[in-house]
Amino acid sequence: MVGAGLTGATTAWELARHGFHVRIYEQADVVGGHIRTEWLRGIPYEPHGAHIFHTNDAEVWQLVSKLTEFVPYRHRVTIRVRSHELSWPLQKCELSQLEEWPEVERELASTPDRPDLTNFETYCRSLMGETLYDLCVRNYTMKQWGRAPESLSASVATNRVELRDDGYRGLFRDPHQGWPKRGYADLVEALLEPAEIHLGQPITYGNLTELTLPGEPVVITSALDDFFCSELGPLEWRGVRLESQFIRDVKLAQPSMVVNEPDLAVQWTRTIETKWALESLHDRPGTVVMREYPGASAKHYPVPDSAGVNKALQSSYEAQLAAHTRNPLIAAGRLATYSYINMDQAVRQGLDAARRIVKSR
Repeated sequence: MVGAGLTGATTAWELARHGFHVRIYEQADVVGGHIRTEWLRGIPYEPHGAHIFHTNDAEVWQLVSKLTEFVPYRHRVTIRVRSHELSWPLQKCELSQLEEWPEVERELASTPDRPDLTNFETYCRSLMGETLYDLCVRNYTMKQWGRAPESLSASVATNRVELRDDGYRGLFRDPHQGWPKRGYADLVEALLEPAEIHLGQPITYGNLTELTLPGEPVVITSALDDFFCSELGPLEWRGVRLESQFIRDVKLAQPSMVVNEPDLAVQWTRTIETKWALESLHDRPGTVVMREYPGASAKHYPVPDSAGVNKALQSSYEAQLAAHTRNPLIAAGRLATYSYINMDQAVRQGLDAARRIVKSR
């Protein structure tokens, strides 16, 4: 296994369950990857951004909830538009408080039956009209991705940008939702319990022969441009940097766990208060609020450009994996598959990778 994040840990768990001895190599000095939770004075915070577990995959939910205790949590996001705090996804019933409401109302009456899938911007404008798009989405997207919205694929918006009129203010609708009572590190470490773990040791295509036997299956969860040392060129990634502040005498500092900031005058894209996930802590004084700044060098998000350039380069790296004959090489997880997936999908990909190996042996 290359990488001890959620996908790698899940693969290791499933292979060990079928009698395999699993060696897992992680270049960092801790396991958990981007989802590792930290704690300060008993208050959780997430140095790599907010992570909410939600799924309609019953098998995935059964696995994770068996290994660590999940508490009920329905994730809410708000968006700050000048002095207004609106629900995200936007609810039509709240939009009348905006000064631009008459114009927004006229534009909504003329939107097409189906969104325009040409690119991110055409999708959003055809969904909510130009005024609402400019107020709530355009500038936020420019900050988050560091590029013009029309240069992004519409896939970035589908299932993530909505306009609702049903009054449901939870971000997700999946039947299984929650947050791990002891944080995500507890889940990852439970998944890794049967594995042999090596920390601080990166694996690339160049040192693979030193660490593996011929024919030994290798599951790669690291980015393929890293694994192949950017042999075909670097993939485009978007990273974030978080600044955390402990506030002593406040129980909860903001109206929801995540508050989006579309205003270009605000340097950060959103603030995150993980304490919202654990209701048992709500009356305890003290909280941690994180500001999320875009443009860091970390590989948090693949960039789905509307021209398909990055997807084509990813396909070329996948062809290199398939061409390797000494070891079966299997890519799984967000980084290795260069895909914008949720945590339950990361677990599912880990299970599927393990079962592919079990079946082949």
